[in-house]
Amino acid sequence: MKAYILGRQDPMCSKIFEQVRGIVFLATPHGGASDAKLLNSILKALPFSTSRKEYIAQLEPTSHLLQDINDQFSKTCSELTLVSFYETMRTVFARGVKKIIVERASAILGYPQEHSSPLAADHHSICKFISTTDENYVCVKGVLKMMRSKIDFAAGLPSALPASQRPLSSVSVRSTQDGAGERRSSAAEATKELQEILGITSSLESELNARMAQKMEGSCQWFPRKQSFQDWFECAGMNAPVFILTAPPAAGKSTLASHVIQWIQDISFDTACQYFFFVSDHQLKRTVSYCLRMIAFQLALRYDAVRDALFRLKDETNATFERQSSKDVWEKIFRGIIFRIPFKEDIFWILDALDESDTPSILCEMLMKSRSMTPIKILVTSRETWDVSNFICNAKDKVIHEALTPADTYEDIKECVSATVRANLPQDRKSRDEVIDQILIKANGSFLWVRLTLDTIRENWHTHEDIRKALRDVPEGMEPLYAGMLGQISQQNPSKRAMAREILTWIVCSYRPLDLFELEAALTTTFGDFLSLEDTISQICGHFVRVTDGKVTLVHATARDFLLNQSNGFIEKHEGHQKLALACLRYLSDDNWRHICALSLRNPKLTKPTHSSRYGDQHPFLTYATQHWAYHVKNAVCNSDELWDALDTFVHGYILVWIHGIAISSSLQTLVRTAQDLRYFCHRHARERAIIADPPISLKTHNTHWLRSWATDLIRIVRKFGRVLLQNPLSIYRLIPVFCPSKSQIGMVYGRTPDSGVSVAGISSSWWDDCMACVSGIEDETISRVFPTESYFVTLVSTKGKAIVWSSETCAELRSIHHNEYTTHMAVNKLGTMLATAGVRTVRVWELSSGKEIGGFPQNSEAKTMTLTFGHSDGSLIIGREDFSVQTYGISSGLVTLTFWTRPQQNFDMNGPRFMTISPDLMKIAVAERGKPVFVWDMELFQDQQPWRCVRHTDRLRSINEQEAWTASEVVCWHPDGTSIFILYQGSGIVHWNFTEDTQKEYSHIEGREMVLSKDGNFLLTSNPSGTLYVWALPRFNLIYKLFYEDIVRDIAFSPDGQRIYDSRGAICNVWEPDILIRQDDSGRDDVSSNHDSGAESSILSDPITHISQNDSTVSQITALVCDSEDEYYCCGRDDGSVAIHSAKDGTKLRKVYNHSTMASIVALEWSKSGKFIVSGDDAGRIICKRLESKGKGIWAVFPGFDIRVNDLVRQFVFHPNEGSLLISTESSDRIWRIRGKTKREICRKSWPSSMGRRWSLCPDDSNILLWIDPHKIDTFRWEDLELHLSQSFNPTPADERRWETEAGRPSLNRTPSSGTESVRCISATRNGRQLIIETVPTGSFSSLAPRNTRVHHVPTFSTTSRNTDAVRRVALADLAQQTSRVLGIFNDRTLFLDTTFWVCTWELTGLVPAIKRHFFLPRDWISPTSLQLVTYNEHGTVFCPRNGEVAIVKNGIKT
Repeated sequence: MKAYILGRQDPMCSKIFEQVRGIVFLATPHGGASDAKLLNSILKALPFSTSRKEYIAQLEPTSHLLQDINDQFSKTCSELTLVSFYETMRTVFARGVKKIIVERASAILGYPQEHSSPLAADHHSICKFISTTDENYVCVKGVLKMMRSKIDFAAGLPSALPASQRPLSSVSVRSTQDGAGERRSSAAEATKELQEILGITSSLESELNARMAQKMEGSCQWFPRKQSFQDWFECAGMNAPVFILTAPPAAGKSTLASHVIQWIQDISFDTACQYFFFVSDHQLKRTVSYCLRMIAFQLALRYDAVRDALFRLKDETNATFERQSSKDVWEKIFRGIIFRIPFKEDIFWILDALDESDTPSILCEMLMKSRSMTPIKILVTSRETWDVSNFICNAKDKVIHEALTPADTYEDIKECVSATVRANLPQDRKSRDEVIDQILIKANGSFLWVRLTLDTIRENWHTHEDIRKALRDVPEGMEPLYAGMLGQISQQNPSKRAMAREILTWIVCSYRPLDLFELEAALTTTFGDFLSLEDTISQICGHFVRVTDGKVTLVHATARDFLLNQSNGFIEKHEGHQKLALACLRYLSDDNWRHICALSLRNPKLTKPTHSSRYGDQHPFLTYATQHWAYHVKNAVCNSDELWDALDTFVHGYILVWIHGIAISSSLQTLVRTAQDLRYFCHRHARERAIIADPPISLKTHNTHWLRSWATDLIRIVRKFGRVLLQNPLSIYRLIPVFCPSKSQIGMVYGRTPDSGVSVAGISSSWWDDCMACVSGIEDETISRVFPTESYFVTLVSTKGKAIVWSSETCAELRSIHHNEYTTHMAVNKLGTMLATAGVRTVRVWELSSGKEIGGFPQNSEAKTMTLTFGHSDGSLIIGREDFSVQTYGISSGLVTLTFWTRPQQNFDMNGPRFMTISPDLMKIAVAERGKPVFVWDMELFQDQQPWRCVRHTDRLRSINEQEAWTASEVVCWHPDGTSIFILYQGSGIVHWNFTEDTQKEYSHIEGREMVLSKDGNFLLTSNPSGTLYVWALPRFNLIYKLFYEDIVRDIAFSPDGQRIYDSRGAICNVWEPDILIRQDDSGRDDVSSNHDSGAESSILSDPITHISQNDSTVSQITALVCDSEDEYYCCGRDDGSVAIHSAKDGTKLRKVYNHSTMASIVALEWSKSGKFIVSGDDAGRIICKRLESKGKGIWAVFPGFDIRVNDLVRQFVFHPNEGSLLISTESSDRIWRIRGKTKREICRKSWPSSMGRRWSLCPDDSNILLWIDPHKIDTFRWEDLELHLSQSFNPTPADERRWETEAGRPSLNRTPSSGTESVRCISATRNGRQLIIETVPTGSFSSLAPRNTRVHHVPTFSTTSRNTDAVRRVALADLAQQTSRVLGIFNDRTLFLDTTFWVCTWELTGLVPAIKRHFFLPRDWISPTSLQLVTYNEHGTVFCPRNGEVAIVKNGIKT
């Protein structure tokens, strides 16, 4: 590094060093070596040594020289490719003394362009390789080859690597049309974002290198010459078959797969090869979802089109795929993106060890149904399991099957045996040949058997008789060999046997392979420090374990099955998981972790990827314990008192610290997976208690309720407070618990602690509310349709032709789409980026992220639209009409490209179909005519086909004369597999009809009006005529959720992930999140999809667990809110016309003051400062004023005031400071009323042509003056007659010279706002009245909370004591406005506002650098456009927020 720095600075050498493109470091102590000081002391103590060695002192971690070199190098290496290898093995100092010389944290620089990798070597051997097959040599060589490829590519030379293996930095990162490329200007940024989008957490290259390292030079050459392989490889056309290579376990399938990958990469520059290795002992890498995401990641690294499509999808929908199921990944990424791109080169996919995946049948089904614009040739290796055999049988014409035989691999095995024996018996040819022959006779094609046998014999290569005896004793087959290995472990002394069992238990039961440091940290609490754990493993674990690149794994997947086999009794699965669960829980139940988490927040660098490795080095077991303790609890023994005690200790003392750590690492999905695992454990506990005739006392006494409640709490915390946790991890201690329900576990244990400070009252619900939000479209207009996507949900008001797009995260209104005619249908494309709406005369297509129209065409038929969906591409739409036609249209051209008739045209029925529903794969359509059965047509066959017809069993029993009187069908839902449908019949249940087999299952007990199926086909949602919602678990139709609600349902829908329910009732759309819908995800858990104990586990999860919820739709909603100045009371007006006073202590209703009409809603409410007068206005123009008198203890007397009607809605009330007069401000007029004395009357009135965006305020200097403030000026008027006293304009500032654009909502700098385009929403003054904060929004956008709609100005000095008409100085607070959803006012001379993430914040008006301080947040289920407009506060800092007909009272939130 120093040489490079000096060379760049030296004029004579600079040109040479400019040619340096990369540097490879081998265990270089960039951060120094901790043992340097010790070494100096030792050297100084030696004879003839007089002083410490200065060059050694410079290697100490505190060395200024090292710091200077690192600082200088970081400024000169930006264009270099840096690779740092670090040692993983201890170096021998003396007998029995071993130590790592250069720790990983010191060997890694942490620069953005740096790549790091471990080598299985100590400090002496890290740069000394045994041979060209040395794993370390292969790894370093691969890196050098990669760097050479980058250099060649930059110089325009042919690459040394195939394109598919080039780093992204050697492939141009092209800018996308929407500017996304500008934000991803570097290859490193693009790669990192792709990893975030796809949830990629590992490198495939290392796995390929590890498998190639096991391959002997010259082996596997026979396979590409096989005729079956040649037929597959050279196959041309779109229907390339899938090559399936099957073989017994340990026959070399993975080595063959790696050889094919390398062979394809080397054979042609124009060939792309993506690959994936399923790994049974890594729960994530055995999932189909991760496999698909890894294939997509490799394609995105190679192809601009794939990469840019993923970036656009992320930009438009904020979609990521880490949590999504394999089916969703397949639909959105492969069918939605990859299969629609015409690649210009051959594409090959190599998938190894399909039998080790979690759901091989799902992947097989996907491969059978894949349709791509580019031929994709797929090679799969697997054991011949039932799933694979079934796939081969069902897809004979689409599969080339090659079964590997011992004869195929005989020569490779012979060479492997010969090389090993020759190396160990170089002189004794006779014995060598005897050993080779005997091993080959028994090998039977198993490489693993050969390797383990050679390891066993190698230990006995002392005499000829020893060798012969070893050969005689070696059994044939893996099972007997494993049994012999286990016998050797059992023959060890008790301490070694116990240690071997413990080590094997950790390796067998761990969620993923552990590295040596993690395993050693886990074992230290039991056995103390190890001199060399790797040596211990090799000595006592009987060849069951191997250590590769620092990772500890079993020799083969079959070894795990053998060790868990109950017949040998060595490792019992549930007891093993209990050991690991206890170790993890005890490790996390440590008081030091809170201090460590707080330290990481004070040093943000510790949480960055470049520094996380150093943090992990200090606590190597922390990451594993944090992420996977619940996985082991899930699989542990249910009746263990020790485990239940450990769980109790953890959740009652340390769970908040654990959540804090999860939030710091930004991996909140860990909380959800933990909740799923805890629920699973409770289910197992309940099942075992139920099925055991005489259960143990522990099973009877353990109460699982509190643990189930914690599982629910964890899910709700993520849903309700997820964004808050990521923004402020420390909020888990002081804020989040107090916002949790009082009877939740976190609320009971942590929410009422004395030091919490903040308190919440007024909410009657003591448990989590399933209602996440309640949004309204257009007042009094019925929402006819609701359509959810991952990022948005869209509501349609057909009568207005208006679709409203809402955020699925915050449920805030984002934009409106105006079709401008009666609109009957809408549809969203697979990616959730486009919306199509069908009106009577036109069909229009919109971009969801912006609301822009991007296509459309006129309806070419007068027949009514019955169904609408996007076609196989986003450039086409399929429309089914009342004339029984189904037509495909090109969106850009509006031309019909295909027409299909669902009945012969000569039999046209004037009544038309009752409904038409297209299957998810767009190949079939279900049609029901009035008075007829349901028909299913195959749209890929000819018109003269005979459709499938569903005749219910009850209809088949009718007489011939009654054949026309069919039971009416109301709704049809397609099952995702496209082979069956669910039919809802009017008043007589549901029929599940498999039309391909013509079988029916009838469920007559289900009463339904609407019906919808979840996207994965696991849940069916129905609503009955009274509005009650039911969720049924399929295929058994178990009722798992019931929600009582009294309004009639117009439409219902599941969210794409099936975890949220939407329903429309009148003008309201409700969003429900029942936690019962949270189930095991597809992110790598050893769950019901596992090959182990799947039958028992699936039966547990399929048990009906009914959850009944009730939501009172009759509760009147709060529409106006005002509080007193003494922090004792607040008053609210409701949509039933009532006005009532409540206690500000707990929200108790004290007195209904009076009522407007029950059909009217209160829209304006004001309470005088003394509390003696209250006035309200409703949406019918009625105004009521009353005089109040407090009798103490919450008792109020009410006296008459006045009751009048006006022609406009009231916008504002203002009381005179002496409370003798009242200003009533409406849209077009203002009037002053006298409210004291016997005669209440109007004093004066002024009319205006429009509202002019005004708002009134009291004058700080003169109680007889009123301030009129609009976006352009401040006018002063006299209270007595509303005559103008003084008019002062605001001085224009650069930030004022903007107008509001309705198209994109972005400010333009071309002119000032025109009159009437803006309105003042909030005015607030400091205590002395000299400073004002003014918030303005576009007229008509009072309910909008988008920051682009808000402008905030500060008036630093203001006075009305003179007649000065000079312009008032006004400062635009542009930065504050960008962070503001709504200004609440001024509290203690600080601006109080809601930011864009709905935190209550203050902004300092004084000071050289105004600072924003966050105080607390509003929970997600409090947030709605209506409630947030009513949020208010009093002079004591108490904040009031309406929520579901109540008022949440937050005290002490902004006092600090």
